[in-house]
Amino acid sequence: MKCIARSSILSLVGWLLIAVPATARNQDGVTLSKDGHRTTVEHPVEPVVPQELKLPSSLVKLYDNSSKYTLGVYWCCNGWTVSGTGSQVGFQAAEAMPFTPSVNATVTRIGVAISYIAGDNEVVVSLNADSGGLPGASLGSFTLSNLPSLGECCTTELESVSGVPVSAGTQYWIVAQSTNPSSTTWAAWNENDTNQNTQPFAYQNSQQGSGWFATEGILGAFAVAGTVQ
Repeated sequence: MKCIARSSILSLVGWLLIAVPATARNQDGVTLSKDGHRTTVEHPVEPVVPQELKLPSSLVKLYDNSSKYTLGVYWCCNGWTVSGTGSQVGFQAAEAMPFTPSVNATVTRIGVAISYIAGDNEVVVSLNADSGGLPGASLGSFTLSNLPSLGECCTTELESVSGVPVSAGTQYWIVAQSTNPSSTTWAAWNENDTNQNTQPFAYQNSQQGSGWFATEGILGAFAVAGTVQ
């Protein structure tokens, strides 16, 4: 993608209230949860065109929760909020999904299903170390732009990263955030439809303070690939 495992998501440019104390909705049917953590669009774009995640034959999947479900490799219309303080939602939000490789490897591709709603059409995706069960230092990152719109599904692409060594049995994080805290970006990290069980992940929300907070829910859709050491 230029959207890691970038899924084609739909661009619903909505005009939403800047302050979001409860539930906010724009004229295109995009709804923000009361806590601002979850973004939903009421109706998918038709038709849904699922596409399988494809890797170069030389690479090994280290993590992948994309689905072979015939109606999409991830959920088209629900996701975790990624935004800047200059956005229509009015606060900075970032999301981080954990993974633990089973082998020593070098990460060279990352894929994420991130969709656009309004504002600056770009986000930063990074591979981060773990720090006490929350995201730590960034080990590599890239900027994704021209994101697909929320509601459209599901073109999935992988983005290259400089080779990042990872160790078997060690937790790492894939992080999605606005390019700067004051960005006008409002995007959403689409939920996966492979594992609908509640699982731990982490988020940032400037309304709640600084730093990362632990939470649980359906993980955003993503994939990590590379070469085995």
